[in-house]
Amino acid sequence: MKNHTTDAADVPPCCVVSSRRPPVCGWLCVPMLMLSIEFLQPLHALEANPAATAVPSSWTLAGGGPVDPRASGAAPAISNTGNFALRMFVFLNWPALPGMRGVPDPSGRLGQSAPTVWETFKNASEIYLPNGQVPSTWPAMSELPAGVVAPSLQQLQERFGVTDSPWIHYLAEDIMIDGNRICDANAVQIRYEVRCNRDNFGYVVSNPSGYPLYTLEGQEQALADPRFQFLFPSTSVEVKASWRILGPNDDDSRYWTAFGAYRDPVQGKVLFAKIGLTAFHFASNLSPGGVWLTYEQADNSTSTFLFLFLRQGKPVGPNATVNPAAAPYNQALRAGTAGTKWQYYNIIGWQASETTSTGDPFILTNSNIETYFEQSSSCMSCHAMANIGPRGGAPGTQRLDFWIYPNGGITGRVGLIDFQAIAKKAFPNIVFKQMDSVWSLKEAQSTQAAAP
Repeated sequence: MKNHTTDAADVPPCCVVSSRRPPVCGWLCVPMLMLSIEFLQPLHALEANPAATAVPSSWTLAGGGPVDPRASGAAPAISNTGNFALRMFVFLNWPALPGMRGVPDPSGRLGQSAPTVWETFKNASEIYLPNGQVPSTWPAMSELPAGVVAPSLQQLQERFGVTDSPWIHYLAEDIMIDGNRICDANAVQIRYEVRCNRDNFGYVVSNPSGYPLYTLEGQEQALADPRFQFLFPSTSVEVKASWRILGPNDDDSRYWTAFGAYRDPVQGKVLFAKIGLTAFHFASNLSPGGVWLTYEQADNSTSTFLFLFLRQGKPVGPNATVNPAAAPYNQALRAGTAGTKWQYYNIIGWQASETTSTGDPFILTNSNIETYFEQSSSCMSCHAMANIGPRGGAPGTQRLDFWIYPNGGITGRVGLIDFQAIAKKAFPNIVFKQMDSVWSLKEAQSTQAAAP
């Protein structure tokens, strides 16, 4: 029987991640070399998964690999966002080319055992480092916390079994943005990660302004410069994903699986486990305000639960914000992914404007990522509040909150956002800047170590 989780001490040291430098040994235990994807060709993925499917020819390029729907520009993404959501699902869940983070493998097939394109994106844990340290280069692997011993792929497979993806995801968060939690049927918490593609990473780490936006001081420099605007490239993509910890008796046949690492809040140790994907957002910067897409595993309504006072509550239930127009795209998705794990995932909805065609506020959330404010939130409206302000003022002046607190309650924001009007109402004499809808920038830390 496979173990549920293991910590670093349970396996012989394969490598040690030290001072946020890339580990000297990875899945294949290549000694004394910077760990990059070239060394991470999974042992069990040298041949395509027999379940991998030949998708419709319209989804792929003549030379192999998926069509990148962003190549057609913003207009079709906005006019037919459902089709864009379908194509982005295929593009980002395509197997990644070994040795090239974030690049689809032309010889790959959707659903084969290999890391997907988005799984190889940089984790926020690799970008926003303690004391504002300089992030490692795009190819380098430095996802786990400093000092953590990383088991080899063989050790992980021996302990937990084979997964669809051999990638080790560092799941830094166990709470949602509102501070709440959900769990699975075993009362084990759902955990989260944020990733970005190379263009997003490059803008943060090597901004043309020279400001190191991966540090708090760099963002404050950008705030103080009246000429500077946070404007990420149109090719920028961010992903937020939620995962459940899979125990030895859990059925993983309907989940995309990988390996996960997370810090146990009681023991303080980083544990490793087999994980199953429950939901994910894709955010593309293709148009002003972004194009927002959200997806869920088909069983979420009955297999994930509220988690209040450290106890399992009722099931999260069906997502009330599912777009009825997603039905034909989900039908096409299931037909095109038949025989793979991806057939068990659904497009929930999409958003390319803050209001509907009738002028009503656009509502879109994910039941596993925004569970407790599901019917009072909008991807675009909430992310329009991503901002930076000065330190040293009244509480709340560093980052304006995107929450609204009506009658002692809490809701997200919906509809058109006049950010500067909101900022001036809250703090009339303080200057704030929007951060182009990228809330992950708030993870930046100061280069000045905290006083003991």
